[in-house]
Amino acid sequence: MSALPRWMTWTLAACAGLVLPLSFAPTQWWPMALLSIGLLYLLIQRTTVRQAGWLGWLFGLGYFGIGVHWIYFSLHLFGAAIAPLAALLTLVFVLVMTVFPALSAMLWARFRQPDSPLLNALLFASIWVLSELLRGKLMDGFPWILVGYSQTTGPLGHLAPIIGVYGISFVVVLISGLLAGLVLRRWPQQWYAMAALLLILITSIALRNVSFSQPHGEPLNVRLVQANIAQEMKFSRERLQNALTQYTTMTREPGLSEINLVVWPETAIPTYFDRVEQVMEPFIASMDDAGIDVLSGGFQRDGNDVYNAVRQLGGARAVYRKRHLVPFGEYMPLRFLLDFAAQYIDIPMSDLAAGDGAYLPLNIQGTQVGVSICYEDVYGEEMRALLPASTLLVNVSNDAWFGNTAAPHQHEQKARMRSREFARPLIRVTNTGVSSAIDYQGRILGRILHNTTGIMDVQVQPRSGLTPYARLGNWPIFLISLLSCVGVFLQHKVRRT
Repeated sequence: MSALPRWMTWTLAACAGLVLPLSFAPTQWWPMALLSIGLLYLLIQRTTVRQAGWLGWLFGLGYFGIGVHWIYFSLHLFGAAIAPLAALLTLVFVLVMTVFPALSAMLWARFRQPDSPLLNALLFASIWVLSELLRGKLMDGFPWILVGYSQTTGPLGHLAPIIGVYGISFVVVLISGLLAGLVLRRWPQQWYAMAALLLILITSIALRNVSFSQPHGEPLNVRLVQANIAQEMKFSRERLQNALTQYTTMTREPGLSEINLVVWPETAIPTYFDRVEQVMEPFIASMDDAGIDVLSGGFQRDGNDVYNAVRQLGGARAVYRKRHLVPFGEYMPLRFLLDFAAQYIDIPMSDLAAGDGAYLPLNIQGTQVGVSICYEDVYGEEMRALLPASTLLVNVSNDAWFGNTAAPHQHEQKARMRSREFARPLIRVTNTGVSSAIDYQGRILGRILHNTTGIMDVQVQPRSGLTPYARLGNWPIFLISLLSCVGVFLQHKVRRT
């Protein structure tokens, strides 16, 4: 690649990043991830450390510039931030994200081994995954559009119960590096690469029909309610009564007698639960009499603290408080830098407290239901705390903040990955879509489309058991990546002495 003109190399690096989001939902062209990462790997083969960092930065600019552009809509259209400020904050966020691929490329160029293509591919995959793990932890974490999500419906997705999404990222980047080595044809150990690729493919195919969980208890009939209330109207006082009427009316639509559980989305009740208890008492009493549980998102206040929560409206009135808050939407990230901007952004309930204490499922109809709210289902490592007790997962979200972007579909894709990692069915209900019922293998049982008003009745089978990923989390892939890097670094040091 060194023979290419500089402008062409730069353009290819940016384009490689631009096409990577095509591997995620809604397009889900999973081979694009291999092509994108492989092209970046080819471009940095004979570069200096500084040049590799620049190409990695250009790659990240395309990758995150497209991948997280929805932040602008959240701030401008629904957060009331003026367009220039929303654009500036989005740009700052994207620039922070570009640091990760830039540093990955620089570190690889610094410690790559001469005439060791197989080792170099392993090094690149290890550095890349360590950077993703860091991105998932730093500043409360932002593990959006990890490379591993590109394989949610691809052949490598069968590895999810074993190694999780970060492990799949490792495999994708490793395969990209191995394929790049075959394209370059510079190494005599090409059969090693072929053997490694064949082993990965066989393992993935072999896992296709392996089940890591088993049915538990009786099936549950669940009604998903998506009222499709526009975000700009959601927190309007005059619309509160209309919203409650709409949700209760849709809940009572024909077929309710067969239902065990009704799920409303995040902040379906766009105020404090205690503020609407009296007006909702007749509805709640009728549901209790029919033996039907209703889970709804709303806000719970406790002294001066306000929580984004999910509450069982009747019965024991069990409550789950959201633990992992959304940057910009529920708290201001980088507050020491961006606090000045808070006065120009008007996002209702955007300074919330985080729940704490034991992470326990809710007992609903005799089924242990592991609840998460919105962004929380992006953190598989944290959701592991709900297992093995939880036999059914429920996520409620308000993806209206994303506008008409790819983000609602990408969010559903992450929920599908959680189902595959934990071998659990997952019900996700959002305000404006996409709402869906997902089986324990990540397959869609039914879906209410984006920007659609409707209900969906589905029967789900709770399941028990622990996958290897649920047992061990990200530790195995973290240690493999770390030890691989340490080994290469030590070998690099020996070569220089």
